[in-house]
Formats: sequence, C-alpha cells, structure tokens
Amino acid sequence: MANQIAPNLDTLPDSGFISCNTLAAALETSLTTIWRWSKSGRLPKPHRLGEGTTRWRVGEVRAALSKLAA
Repeated sequence: MANQIAPNLDTLPDSGFISCNTLAAALETSLTTIWRWSKSGRLPKPHRLGEGTTRWRVGEVRAALSKLAA
C-alpha cells in the first residue's frame, strides 16, 4: 500500500504537486532513482509547470505506488 511506502504523501492533496527532491525524500531514494523510475514507467511522468519547474502530481504518484504494491 502506498502509505506504507511513503507515509508523508498521505497528508498532501491528490491535486497537489511534489518536487523531485521531496518525492525522493518521501520514498527514501535518490534523485537519480526517481528519474529512472519515471522513465521506466514505475512512476508517472512529471509535469512541466514552467521553465526549470518540473513536478509530479501527488494523486498520480499515489496511484502508481498502489499499483506497485498490489
């Protein structure tokens, strides 16, 4: 279940966005691993919100983590 993998994601709204640094900390992994997982489809692709601003939608991350845990 996603809350066992990253319990601090449960406090964020599904419509919110999360940075790579925050996502890596929540999943206790490196920035490189986040990008690798995103490229491989293990995590969703990030959204480009502006120049130099890339974020993941919390709801999409939760859904991907739940799918992995199933």
